[in-house]
Amino acid sequence: MADDEHADGNRFEGRARNVVQAGRVEVMNVYGGRSEPEEPPYALPPAPARFQNRAPLLRLASEAAAAERPGGEPALIIVAGLRGVGKTAMAVHWAALERDRFPDGLLYADLGGGLSRRGLGGGLGETATTLLEQLGVSGEHLPRSDQGRLALLRTRLARRKVFLLLDNARLPGEVDRLLPPSRDSVVFVTTDGSLSDVGDLAGRHDAEVILLRELSERDGLELLRGLVGGETVDGDAEGARALLRVCGGWPLAIRLAAGRLKVRRGTRLGDLAARLAAAPPGPRPVPRGEWTVHVLGDEVYAEMPDELRRAYRLLSLHPRGGDRPTPVPHGERGPALRFGQGAAAALLGRPEPEAALLLDALVDRHVLDEDAGRYLFPDLIRSHARALAEQEEEQARDEAVRRVADWYLRAAVQADLAVNAHRPTSGPVYRELRGAPSPYGTDRAAVNAALAWLNAEHRNLCAVVYYAGDRGWHDLAWQLCEALWGFYFSLKHYDQWIETHRIGLRAAEELGDPAARFRVGVQLGRALYETRRFGEAHAVLERTLAITSDPLDRATVLEFIGRAHQDAGDAERALGYLVRSRDLEERHDRPRGAAIKLHHIGRAHHALGDEGEALRCLERARALFADVPDAYNEARVRMTLGAFHLEAGRVEEAAAALEAALETMRAEGRTFQIAEITELLSKVAETTGDAAGAARLREAAIAAYDEVGSLKGEELRDRSR
Repeated sequence: MADDEHADGNRFEGRARNVVQAGRVEVMNVYGGRSEPEEPPYALPPAPARFQNRAPLLRLASEAAAAERPGGEPALIIVAGLRGVGKTAMAVHWAALERDRFPDGLLYADLGGGLSRRGLGGGLGETATTLLEQLGVSGEHLPRSDQGRLALLRTRLARRKVFLLLDNARLPGEVDRLLPPSRDSVVFVTTDGSLSDVGDLAGRHDAEVILLRELSERDGLELLRGLVGGETVDGDAEGARALLRVCGGWPLAIRLAAGRLKVRRGTRLGDLAARLAAAPPGPRPVPRGEWTVHVLGDEVYAEMPDELRRAYRLLSLHPRGGDRPTPVPHGERGPALRFGQGAAAALLGRPEPEAALLLDALVDRHVLDEDAGRYLFPDLIRSHARALAEQEEEQARDEAVRRVADWYLRAAVQADLAVNAHRPTSGPVYRELRGAPSPYGTDRAAVNAALAWLNAEHRNLCAVVYYAGDRGWHDLAWQLCEALWGFYFSLKHYDQWIETHRIGLRAAEELGDPAARFRVGVQLGRALYETRRFGEAHAVLERTLAITSDPLDRATVLEFIGRAHQDAGDAERALGYLVRSRDLEERHDRPRGAAIKLHHIGRAHHALGDEGEALRCLERARALFADVPDAYNEARVRMTLGAFHLEAGRVEEAAAALEAALETMRAEGRTFQIAEITELLSKVAETTGDAAGAARLREAAIAAYDEVGSLKGEELRDRSR
């Protein structure tokens, strides 16, 4: 893979799941060890602390999962109902009960009420990316196209036993292509979509439909007992039943009522129910449970001390995909909002210890959920809090969101510096933080920890970029894009990579900052040509070239334009740009950069049929890498030489080049490259008539491709049959 030529000469010894190494902005890589997770994935959201059994519906789901199914389709169970009625909780609870049935893992994708990119549900390819990452496939092992990722997902799930929860789906059309081709798997889909759409999906896949309605009185009483205690419920049984009626049987409303009772210990259940029943209806018709959530929200809010009220309001302003900055009480649906303590402290303008106390108090009142140090704001409660926050002055709201946006920028820069401290950057926050102590440390685990943080906060970071673009915070928008480079280059979330960088590039252009335009321009251009959007890539990169004066930055842009032409099959046009890029590298005494360009130039000459010049360029590139030294990229050139020799029938030269490359890749633990070389050596064996050797080498290549989760393993297996 051409991307792998770019490393800065730093060496990594040993093994890790992902190691990122880079030189200039364009030269970031993930060097993967084994991509397969050691344990089967468990990616489901946390189960609620109290779940009322709904035993008949759970049995119905189990019967549907156990039923005989013709063909290779999984069992599909659609859980439909209004927001807040407990659809996700039921699916997670069932999966936890049946976990032993799924030795290959439990997977999760929050479609956010739809696959809209702005809602951060992403496209189908983005959802496939999320699921593949849960299966341990990421970075260079992901196909570039959405179709390729969907195909790889189906390949990885074929004949496996997995549980898949597709949460908050909008029907129809989102689910069909995400279903694993395995009759031993089970898929739950939760939706608040129309019953006609639910019926359409169920009819196509012979799915079981569970219409989740309010809790029965018996189940509601059991839930209330678990939340406020049996003595309280039994001591006012009639009041408890009245409270359940006014809550509409909604688990969320019942939980909120319990939080209210915990704060006012002397309040009888019947008194609370009477007050709720007497509350005037809202300005728009809503389900009874939703109305109760808002009325209870008013009651809980009224009992909060002033500082806690302020926290409740400000935390609801945390940007989320699908939101618009103003007005916001009922923004577009998006995936559930989850945030950490640091972000909360920034929103509140308080030190983390003080913020932690406020968060705990909100959790006690059941308006926030907490799991492993991250906080979740249920949609309906957040909507109530945001309506209250709208009463704040716009300046106060903007100041709070700007604080958390600045916090995310600094945190993202710290993570990106841990991923690669050496690449050139332009943003002022990098200048401030470069060289400062890293919260991730400097050992080998720092890269993985930083990428894990970026992955966990990816949706929040994107939402902040979108908010910054809407508010005209241009300095913030482009710097966040720069800080996301290591994450996007490593893990290839193309949907959000492209959309955030379009916003960032507009921001840089509004600022008229050439350095910002260069950074975001080359990053966006890279994403566009990697996804074969060549027209857009050339437009972005040519505009970037026009405003770039630094010679080494120009070398970067010229290389990217050349590689975009090369990927599009236009080697002649690619050659001109690559030669100009190489000349700049040589003029500024950068032999390694010149060698990288020479490798691409050799490939271009080969595509044009000039074999002699191709070999001369490749040999020169190999010699330069040997002098640097850069054993890895020298081996990459040997791989290309071996492939060209093999194509020309020079079998001995091909074998020698490939064997030398294989020795280096084995020493460096590069499993994917080992697979590529072994596949080429199998073709060498075929050419010499060694059928047994060719078969053995093909099996070894397939095993190596499978180890890193590459689709090439399945493709080679199919060709070998």
